[in-house]
Amino acid sequence: MLIASLKPRTMGGTTNTGLLAYALHRAGYTVGAYDADESLQLAAWARDVDDFPCKVVEADTPAFAETIYPDMDHSAINLVDAGHAENHPDIVDSVLEVADLAIVTCSPTKPDYERLTRPERGTPLAKLIKRSAALRESGEPPATFVLLNRCQAGSNSPKKYGDLLRNGGESGTEPRWSVLSTRIPRREEIASAAGFPCDKRTRKAPYDALVSELTELGCLP
Repeated sequence: MLIASLKPRTMGGTTNTGLLAYALHRAGYTVGAYDADESLQLAAWARDVDDFPCKVVEADTPAFAETIYPDMDHSAINLVDAGHAENHPDIVDSVLEVADLAIVTCSPTKPDYERLTRPERGTPLAKLIKRSAALRESGEPPATFVLLNRCQAGSNSPKKYGDLLRNGGESGTEPRWSVLSTRIPRREEIASAAGFPCDKRTRKAPYDALVSELTELGCLP
């Protein structure tokens, strides 16, 4: 299985990918990880700590489907951290060609919402996902969910932007997204997790909840 971790030009996507890898490992899955972001931050994280649950393969290539995917352990749950989608559509296109599931990180703020739905430059992520259908054996894009990230406790913003994403924006004419009920809270222990061990409860609990929700949705084997 391959899960594509996607993001517009925002912060926190790689952190979510890494902490999800830890959570899947805690849940008993064999995990593989691939870094398709040209920054290669996920690969660096795995090199810097002793407890990362798997090796991370550098995979920032527009030939991902042809050169990386065939050699995966397809009995494992593999995560691929893709770069800023609107600026690297060639890599994201190739990842989406073979992904079983896509998780899109988005913070509940106006700038991140607009980067996801109508970026000033680059290709909107919804368009990349939709056009991937033509490349896939099923003729359908992968199941896709938005994960709201850096959610402030007590703030109305997660609900506001979650509703906008579900309902096609204020006009109702924009793409409609499935939004996960799990929300990643705004916590310093999470924001600073990349490059450090996953040794704090606050770095575990939201991602364990995410694994549970994905299981309930039938997205995990």
